[in-house]
Amino acid sequence: MAERRPHPHFNDQGTLDWHTSWASAQEAAREGKKAVFIELGREL
Repeated sequence: MAERRPHPHFNDQGTLDWHTSWASAQEAAREGKKAVFIELGREL
């Protein structure tokens, strides 16, 4: 597996591979035959 992208707002210590673009998330999900989890929030 390629190196995971970090969470955009805090250090999650590499728990997940985060995407900030819907298109890149869809592409990675298709390639890995996986679902997409959507987290919606805002930076405080």
